[in-house]
Amino acid sequence: MINKEKQKGVALYLIVIIMAVLLAIVLGLSTIIVGGIEATSGVGKSIGAFYVADTGIENALYRIRVLANCDNFSGNLEEGSYDVVIVPPDGGTCLDGGTKITSLGEYRDSKKRIEVSY
Repeated sequence: MINKEKQKGVALYLIVIIMAVLLAIVLGLSTIIVGGIEATSGVGKSIGAFYVADTGIENALYRIRVLANCDNFSGNLEEGSYDVVIVPPDGGTCLDGGTKITSLGEYRDSKKRIEVSY
């Protein structure tokens, strides 16, 4: 005959073990999900910084082609800013081939640099 007094705590013990395993699984999944959300947020900021830097390049090309202006400049967008450096070729002007344009775009806490030759 089985002694029932010795088995009274077995169900409680199994429930505690099962709950601990479920808690570990939930905490592991939540860590993965939160990390994914943070990574996705960083990608969005990086894309914003790229577009701000691209705006600086487009503005520089307009200044060179239409205004014949080879000066370095800065600009602001809603939440971002860009700094553009125009370097003409040795012994030439920015209207000549071989001009290097560098734009650094900043959006929130992310930065992207684009460099083109004109």
